[in-house]
Amino acid sequence: MPKEKKVRINYTARDFDKIKKELISHAQRYYPDNYRDFSTPSFGSMMLDVVSYVGDVLSYYLDYNVNESFLDTSIEFDNIRRHARSFGYNFNGTPTSFGVITLYVIVPSNADGTAPDSNYIPIVKKGTNFTSNNGGNFLLTEDVDFSSSNADVVAARFDSTTGQTTYFAIRTYGQVESGIVQIAKADLRNASYKKFRKVRIGPSTITDVISVTDSDGNIYYKVDNLSQEVVFIETTNKDAASDGVRSILKPFSAPRRFVVERDDLGTYLQFGFGSDQEDQTGLVEPAKIALKMHGKNYITDSSFDPSKLLETNKLGISPSNTILRVVYKINNQNINNTSAKSITTVNNKVIDFKNPLDIVRSKAQAVIDSLEVINEEPIYSTYNDVSTEELKQRIKSHYSAQNRAVTKQDYESLAYNMPSKFGSIRRVNVVNPSSSGNRAIKMYIIGENSERKLAKVNSKIKNNLKTWMESYKSINDNIEIHDAKIINFGIEFHVNGDKRYTSAATYNACIQALNKLYSETFYVGEPIYISRIYETLNKLDNVLDVKEVKIFPRQNGVYSGTSVDFKELLSKDGTYYMAPKNCIFELKYPKNDIKGSVI
Repeated sequence: MPKEKKVRINYTARDFDKIKKELISHAQRYYPDNYRDFSTPSFGSMMLDVVSYVGDVLSYYLDYNVNESFLDTSIEFDNIRRHARSFGYNFNGTPTSFGVITLYVIVPSNADGTAPDSNYIPIVKKGTNFTSNNGGNFLLTEDVDFSSSNADVVAARFDSTTGQTTYFAIRTYGQVESGIVQIAKADLRNASYKKFRKVRIGPSTITDVISVTDSDGNIYYKVDNLSQEVVFIETTNKDAASDGVRSILKPFSAPRRFVVERDDLGTYLQFGFGSDQEDQTGLVEPAKIALKMHGKNYITDSSFDPSKLLETNKLGISPSNTILRVVYKINNQNINNTSAKSITTVNNKVIDFKNPLDIVRSKAQAVIDSLEVINEEPIYSTYNDVSTEELKQRIKSHYSAQNRAVTKQDYESLAYNMPSKFGSIRRVNVVNPSSSGNRAIKMYIIGENSERKLAKVNSKIKNNLKTWMESYKSINDNIEIHDAKIINFGIEFHVNGDKRYTSAATYNACIQALNKLYSETFYVGEPIYISRIYETLNKLDNVLDVKEVKIFPRQNGVYSGTSVDFKELLSKDGTYYMAPKNCIFELKYPKNDIKGSVI
């Protein structure tokens, strides 16, 4: 019998040309008598091209899949988002905007006309919905009591005969957030038990899951991860009148729990793999938790987690044979921002009175009908359209922070990772703690307005950010949150153009290149590198040489009022303009702020 040929295969050939070259070499080496025609129009050459084409495509997708498996080499935004979840970073591309509204109401006076009748002073309840002129929806985040000390009261109507005040106008303020509450149902009546059940509840623009219940009355609790067995719930404090604390927090075991996951296609609830038969309601007494020694008179190197107070390791109960009712809040990124004086409509008036049995219904209805609303300041949030590279850096910073804030990077990462339902910021810079005893941490933040230009962050988001950071900071750190100052600038350039192109074409190419260079928002404290402008313009085919580049300030009018001397910001070598740690550069209107000439 003839000996079997030992075929040598080169596994390093990966692209079309190299694969075809190896195939031709293989045919010439092992089949010299069978096939000799390797000319381009031959049938054999066509077959080699087809095989090389298939090999090239397979190599491409193999490299693509490997690259997408790692955070550093991944380029698809949705894949980077999946990597973020594995690192504990929850990115939501649709943030919630927060703001303050002004509420007005007309209340009848008391018998002598000296003050409003307290029985008719209303309380506008949390969840009342308002609409702006552009169709945006906003929800009241707290009960607004018109009898509070912060309310302003003025006489509004008078008796034509006696001149006595008959009605008073009351003005007060409330905090709102963008979004609208909706309800989704998942019918699992015919669904058998399934481990780690995942249920889609709606689009990716859902910003918060308010509650999840099933048809049997069971409540499911939202947790950060499925291994979290204990949550804290708010309960009424019966001694609130004496100690001033409205509610108290109590630990509660949550065998039914879920985490929220998002991708570009929707929002999902992820449950554990326990069944209804494994429901361990109530907390185990920590003092009774003991290591299982199994009759041995020694203890091996075994550890246990004292925070695991439920006698189950199933990561929560997966629902089955029931109907899930999910209440969630959803945002539309296009209309969750609104300009000043644009919120003028009250959709559903949820109003209570302190003494409903002591009022005349017609008078109370007149008070309800008189409710009006307006926002004195614009309400906006930051668009979370971060680039893939920026998202990668946020993920790495968040992972290294390990849910605690010690370094400058820790504070910045946690600030960016604040849940979007509490608001979001565009840029933040943390000044390192001083050597003084109080360890003041100064955070300079900036947001964006509805035109996607830099703007100050409102007080509500600042308060939320400070509260968010309090749970992660060191005990002796004092956080101070300040507005970063905006420095608007313009660019003037003069270049020598290539004669092969018209001056207009060269000028437009320069403008487009600089627009692309500064398409991303500056960071707080980031300098302007003049060398980058020279480099960008010199790379253009239309440009032979860059003669001069100038940076000049833009102030007043539609620009920021921050006044700075650009000569003082210029570095000693003249290659960049330094930004103070509490300032951020902005090329606000590129069409007007970039100008130049072609020589």
